[in-house]
Amino acid sequence: MSLEQSFEKQGNFLFKYRGQFPLILFLLAIPFIYLVDVSNLFLIVNKIYYYIIILILFILGFIIRCYTIGTTPSGTSGRNTKSQIADTLNTNGIYSILRHPLYLGNYLIWLSIAIYTYSLFFPLFMSLLFWLYYERIMFAEEKFLQKKFGDKFINWSNLVPAFFPRKLSMSVSTIKFSFKSVLR
Repeated sequence: MSLEQSFEKQGNFLFKYRGQFPLILFLLAIPFIYLVDVSNLFLIVNKIYYYIIILILFILGFIIRCYTIGTTPSGTSGRNTKSQIADTLNTNGIYSILRHPLYLGNYLIWLSIAIYTYSLFFPLFMSLLFWLYYERIMFAEEKFLQKKFGDKFINWSNLVPAFFPRKLSMSVSTIKFSFKSVLR
């Protein structure tokens, strides 16, 4: 099996179980919490700034997730776990500045939690694990979109980065924001 096929197969498997990733990270955080000597950290970092940074990362991730969910058209991958679906290629709104905004939101939320462990190594460990896990999911999603939408996907993906936006000015979403979608 080629590396490309392997990544796609792994990505489709991980896509089905992506909802379990937070539980895995939570369980992995427990030993880091108990191994860290917090008393030394408070000598280096002012507590209030430390908590403000954590809160900003968490809120930013939450806002990105809410906005993305609230403006994503129906008939696209969301909470489904069986297989990839996409009736349309969403290139407006937040998808005009990055291709995987939900995963960026997830990452920022989990980074804030990892930083909260007071471990210097857990945020790095979590970032590496997150990257390996979600890179394969993003690969499988993009292979699906490329097969389904062809040149339209290729042209969009050539202009829009996968994970970290290069610009912050996005096009207006064609989908009206739905609190109902966010709450669901």
